[in-house]
Amino acid sequence: MEIRRDDPITPKIEHAVEEIWSGGSLMERYNFLDYHFEQDGAYLRARAYLDDTQEVTLYGPFQKGGPGTKIVAPEAEQAALAYLERRYPVVERL
Repeated sequence: MEIRRDDPITPKIEHAVEEIWSGGSLMERYNFLDYHFEQDGAYLRARAYLDDTQEVTLYGPFQKGGPGTKIVAPEAEQAALAYLERRYPVVERL
């Protein structure tokens, strides 16, 4: 049996809650984790909403530090996917 504890990439993880209020009433509430991956000049972001812990959505790869310019970075993309697939049964791509 092999026990695996390492990942090909380690993201910065940010937990946030966004609330939308109107006229003193709470209209929407989003509780989520954002994963920020950086490798070899590439940046990818993933978001998982904590009301559905079975799914995460991956965005990118983008040019690191750029204005959201999409790039080709297969190694960074595969590393981020491997990290997320170990934790979520469903990984969506956008």
